Amino acid sequence: MNDRILKKAEDLSQRYESRQDQISFLTGFVEGYKHLKATRAGDDAYENGRVYGADAFAAIASQREERFVKDALSKQTKHAHLRRVK
Repeated sequence: MNDRILKKAEDLSQRYESRQDQISFLTGFVEGYKHLKATRAGDDAYENGRVYGADAFAAIASQREERFVKDALSKQTKHAHLRRVK
């Protein structure tokens, strides 16, 4: 991490009143920066974000579909014994 980026982070941390909040912000900033460097987000941040968003959306859609099927099956079994016979 170069001095220019660290200086910007320090300036942003000054928005917080307590020293503990400032340190927490700087710690989170450094961890986030390390994560971005590890995932090579600097190479193509847009593409990485798009892929991550698509994966997250697919996971949410899959969970919704599973929940829908589970609810539909549970409703079928609840009312199966209540069918009227003539």
